[in-house]
Order: sequence, then structure tokens, then C-alpha cells
Amino acid sequence: MGVRTKLVAASFGPLVILMAVGIITIGAMRESGMRQQAVFLQGRNRIVALRNMKQAVEQIDGSVRSFVFEGKSGMPDMKVAVARFSQSLQALKGRGAPPGEAALYRQLTRSWEEFGMDLERYQKLPDGNARKAFYLSRLLPLSDAIKDLAGRTSDMNLDNLISGTTKFRQQEAKADREVLALVTVGIGLGFIFVIVTGASIARPISNLTRSVKEIQKGNLDLVVRVSSGDEIGQLASAFNDMTSTLREFRRSNRARLIRSQKATLSALNALPDAVIICNAAGIIETANEFAQRLFDLRPGKAIEAVEHEKIRDLFERVLLERRPASFKTHESAIQIFKDGEEHFFLPEAVPMLDEERRLIGVTLILADVTRSRQIDEMKSGLISTVSHELKTPLTSIRLAAHVLLSEKLGPLSPKQAELVVAARDDSDRLYNIIENLLDIHKLESGASKIEIEPVNPDQFLLSVIEEMKPAYADRGVALVLDLPGDVPEVMADRMRMEIVFSNLLDNGLKFTRPGGQVKVSAGVENELVFFRVEDTGSGISEEYLPHIFEKFFRAPGHGRLSTTGLGLAIVKEIIEAHGGKIEVSSKPGQGTRFSFTLKPAESASNPLPDAGPCS
Repeated sequence: MGVRTKLVAASFGPLVILMAVGIITIGAMRESGMRQQAVFLQGRNRIVALRNMKQAVEQIDGSVRSFVFEGKSGMPDMKVAVARFSQSLQALKGRGAPPGEAALYRQLTRSWEEFGMDLERYQKLPDGNARKAFYLSRLLPLSDAIKDLAGRTSDMNLDNLISGTTKFRQQEAKADREVLALVTVGIGLGFIFVIVTGASIARPISNLTRSVKEIQKGNLDLVVRVSSGDEIGQLASAFNDMTSTLREFRRSNRARLIRSQKATLSALNALPDAVIICNAAGIIETANEFAQRLFDLRPGKAIEAVEHEKIRDLFERVLLERRPASFKTHESAIQIFKDGEEHFFLPEAVPMLDEERRLIGVTLILADVTRSRQIDEMKSGLISTVSHELKTPLTSIRLAAHVLLSEKLGPLSPKQAELVVAARDDSDRLYNIIENLLDIHKLESGASKIEIEPVNPDQFLLSVIEEMKPAYADRGVALVLDLPGDVPEVMADRMRMEIVFSNLLDNGLKFTRPGGQVKVSAGVENELVFFRVEDTGSGISEEYLPHIFEKFFRAPGHGRLSTTGLGLAIVKEIIEAHGGKIEVSSKPGQGTRFSFTLKPAESASNPLPDAGPCS
């Protein structure tokens, strides 16, 4: 006998019982539901009709009361309410009344007829005093009586509805008991059939289950004994074929995996950077020789046990944000000494996600920036040296140009004066470039001391605004200051902040056409004081925004404007020296917005907010 036949034999008896139970249950439930629905609808309709009658009487009473006591005419509303009551009373008469309601219905009908006649007499009375007396003596008691009768009738219908529901529930309980008895009989028969036929089905399935668990443990050498020719016997044969195929796959896949691991490790060892691959739990699985030698990051080690805090922070950020994270500036590099040599590394973390975007691992890359850092230091040193060397002869050239233009040494011809003015302007421009370069070098090296103290934003903002107003007026650009009166003092170096706003406003003026606007605003947000400089100028393409604070950078298309490309670099250095971070947003043709925050003076005892890693 096959498994299918055994299953059919075991389930035929319970199936017949369950079919009978289903048919009986469906019929009983359908009949009960139809009865309950009919009773419910009938009771609900009567209750709705009585409620409408009560509301109509209240509306009539309200209209009469308004006319008698306030002089307001409510005749149209009263006529509608009378018609509404009559319709509801007629509808109530057409429906089957529950026991005991006939007497109340007759009283309600008589009271309404009497109320209608009194209402007609009321309308024929000549003046307000007579109507008021008639209302208080006749209409008001009748309306109260009608409302009371309607309420009592509604309560009677509600009680009957609840009583009917209770009867239906009793019938349902009886049907439930009958169904339960039939189900119990079906379960008993099914249990008998299962005992008789279950052993021949369950035993080989149990053997297969044990075999599957062994395979789950990695035992692919297991062979299941085939004891029958039915479907389970065929399954056992197929199971043996599957384990044979898996054994072959395991041999080939193991060889392929070993080759891939060795090739990957060889490629990682050839890189000049330290590379670490760890799982989602933070356990290192693979690390190249560079990472093991310089950072002691070995397979099996937990990220939380790593000595360098920045590596741990990057890993935590990737776990939370599910996106790459890194440090961009050389000041954020990890400094280590190995074999007497100084090395600098910028860490970067890249998440590894599966098809469902679940984190399965993280790749940590420690890029060696020692050479580029040295080049930057050499470049900064060279710029500082050259700037100092150029400053002295340039001062002499500027002085000579100013003396010649003063004509103390003799008059100049128009052509000579034009050449000297050009030389003076170019020398002044070059002098400003040198001063900016020296300022940047001092800020980067820490040689320039920042005097941070409580400062009122009005002091440096109004000073810069007044200084820039003539230039804005000459160009025809509006300069707007939006400074609320509740902006607190901030911890800042006033002179440096004047430089920040001078550069930002000068930048906005250069790139805003006549008729445009540059707006300076401030406020409090997230317990910090924010400042914004927004213009309606030409804007900057998104691809150039990451480079806007680099030294000597000029966005394509803006080269015709007189700018050194150092102003925004100085702004960035000053803001970061205050512990803040400046941000820029812009769209071509829609202007540019610069924004940054400073710490309020009242919270000066707390540490300054860290700019954090750039991602």
C-alpha cells in the first residue's frame, strides 16, 4: 500500500465527519444570522423613527420658544419638524410592534393629535403675552409628555432587541455544543485511524529526519536505508543521491574557496594600505600583512578591542547608518610610529550588504597619507616662506606707487598715472593674497591665537554691514540684515568673525547681479546660535560644491571675476578654529547659502561641539 493510499484511508473517516459538521454549522449559522439580522433591523428602524420623532418635537418646541421669548420666527423649521414627526409616526405604525408597545403607541398618537390641535390654536392667538401663556400651560407640557412617551417606547424597543439577541446567543451556544460533539467524534475516529496507519508512515519519515540533522552537522557520508518501494522509499533513494551530489560539490567548492581566499589575501597584501574585513558582529575575519604589522589587527580580534578610537567610531557609524563613512582631512589621520618611522593613515569604512540590504560585514581601509601629508606640510612651509620673502619688496613697490601717485616727486602725465594706478592696484591685490596666505598658514599651524570670549553678534555684524554698504550701493545689490532681538551672545573672536562675514559678503557681492539681494540672518537652533549668508546670485553647480573651500579654487565660469580663491578657505579655517563647521548649499541660477553655528556664551562651560568626521 502506497503512502497516498494510507493517507486517504487514514483521513477518509474524519473527512466525512468534518464535512457533515461543516454543512450543519453553515446551515445553522445562516438561519440564525438571518433571524438576528431581521430582528435587529426591525428594532433599529423603530428606534431611529422614535429618535426622529423626539428630535422633531424638540425642534418644534425650540422654534416656538424662540418666537415667544426672543421674537425670532421659526415657522419654516417648525413645519418641517411637524412633517418629519408625522412621517416617523406613520412609519412606526407600519412595522411590527413588540409586546407591550401598543398602549404606548396609542398614547403617543393621542398626545400628538392633541399637540397638533393646540399648535394650530397657538398660531391663531393675537399677541405675544397670550402666546407665551398658552405655550407654558399647554404646548410645553404636551411636548414634554410626547418626548417622554417616545423615550419610553424607544427603551422598550431596545430592551426587546437585547432580549432577542440573548435568545439568538442561546441558539448559537446550542449549535456550538452540537458542532463540538461532532468534532469530538471526528477527532476520535481520526485518532484511531492515525494509530492504525501512522506507524508505517512515521517510522521512515523519522529516519529521514535524523539523516537531515546529520547532514546539517556536516556528515555527508550518511546513507539512508531504503525499506519500501512506496513514495517514502523513493524519497530515501533520492535523499541518498542528493548526499552523493553534495559530497562532490563540497570537494569542488572547498577547492574553489581556498583558491579565492588565497587570491584575495595575496591581492590585499600587495596593497600599500591596511585593509581589514570583519563581520557584522565586529570580529575581524581577514586582515592583510600591513594591517597586522602596523596596527596589530589580526583575524579573530574584536573591533571594540582595537586601540584606535577613530576605527571603532567608524565601525559604529557604519552599523547605524548602513553607508560608507570616512575622515577626509589630514588633521583627522591616525598617527603611529613603527620601526622609528612616523606614519599617518586616514580610516574609511565601507558596509557590505546582501540582496535585502542587511549588513553582513564591514571593510575597513586605512589609507597611507604619510607622503601626501608631508607634501602638504612642505607646500605650506613653502607658501609661508615665499610669502614672507615677497612681502618686504612688495611693500616697497606699493609705497613707491603711492608716492608717485601723490605727485610729490613731480607731476605725472595721464598715461604715466594710468600705468602707476594699475601697478598700485595689482600690488595691493598681490599684497592681500600674501596676507591671506599667511593667515591661512597661521590658522593651520596653530600659530594664530584665537581670542574666544563672549561677544554680542550685533557688534561684528553691524560693523561689517556698515563697512560693506557703500560697495553694495555702488553695485545696486540690496544688503539685508535679519537679526532677531533674542539672539544671545556667542563664544567667538570678534576680529576673526568680522573677517568671516567680510569674506562671505564680498563673495556674495561678486556673484550677485544688480537688483539682487544678499541676506544675513541669525537665530537659535538646537541650543546653538546659527548664522546664514544667502545671495540670489548665479549659484554653483553641485559637482563643484565639495571644492568650494579649497585654496585657490574657482568654479568654472567665474574666472572673469576678480577673486583669489582664498577668502572661503580662510572662512573655513576660522570657523573650524571656533569648533564649528561651515556648510554650503547652492543651485545654478538660484543663489548660494553659507551657514555655520557658534556656541552661546551662557553654555561656555560645556565643551565646544566637535565638527566630527566628514562622510
